[in-house]
Amino acid sequence: MPLNRITTGLKGLDEIIDGLRIGDNVVFQLDSIDEYLQFVTPYINSALAKQKTVIYMRFAKHQPLVVNREEVITYTLDANSGFEKFSTEVHNIVTKYGEDVYYVFDCLSDLLSAWATDLMIGNFFKITCPYLYELNTIAYFAILRNNHSFSTIARIREITQVLLDVYNREGNLYIHPIKVWQRYSPTMFLPHLKETDDSLIPISSSIEATKLFSYVTSKEPERAKRNLDYWDRLFITAARLLENERNDAERQGMVNQLCQIMIGREPRILALASKYFSLDDLLNIKGRLIGTGYIGGKTVGML
Repeated sequence: MPLNRITTGLKGLDEIIDGLRIGDNVVFQLDSIDEYLQFVTPYINSALAKQKTVIYMRFAKHQPLVVNREEVITYTLDANSGFEKFSTEVHNIVTKYGEDVYYVFDCLSDLLSAWATDLMIGNFFKITCPYLYELNTIAYFAILRNNHSFSTIARIREITQVLLDVYNREGNLYIHPIKVWQRYSPTMFLPHLKETDDSLIPISSSIEATKLFSYVTSKEPERAKRNLDYWDRLFITAARLLENERNDAERQGMVNQLCQIMIGREPRILALASKYFSLDDLLNIKGRLIGTGYIGGKTVGML
């Protein structure tokens, strides 16, 4: 591989995107964490083989991406501490290690359970990725397909250097480059089928491409919902649960979730809110909110 190109650890992927470049932020849009692991592990192995510093940012509830590897520096972050504290901690870690570092981030979609809004995930990406690029690092990120609004995906696509769609259809893995900054080849932006030897074969047949995209489209939820932020979709779900009087357990689960994203993090206040606020109460409070997030301590006390 030429000197200015860095391997992903997968020869086939190197060939279709012409390798990585210093400063690249690489985002995988996929259906499961198992698929992300197929790219993360070779990337880490190749970086360690070149004696590079590898840092794993662990914050999600999904299975760890790095297990029992002392040579990988792992930071465990608390997304529930809030957007500002979480983002500042990541910024401080990146500043501490400086240039020529290889990063692996847990799946960003997991942040939705803590922050309850796509807007914050887009903001985190917007402030973090340019800084990583400035420091000449390489970073891997993942998002789960159909979990984010179109506007959030558009922001991520605009900022990142490499965006790859990964599909698993009937046991076959397909990789479709959506954005590869400052690189081009005649077949780069075609979907590619991953073979058993890790080579990637471009799908040039219109029939095969149509079958693949028909499969992908059939798995999408209503497209209209993806024009909404996760915050709004969550309250639409809550309103539907309110109409279903028989499902008390789900309604109480939604009450607990809404309290965590609107009322606050302090355990004693949360316990009181979950006990005394009904789903109807919380939807009425949301109806008076401007924007998203917590309603504030004085308001919580008054309510």
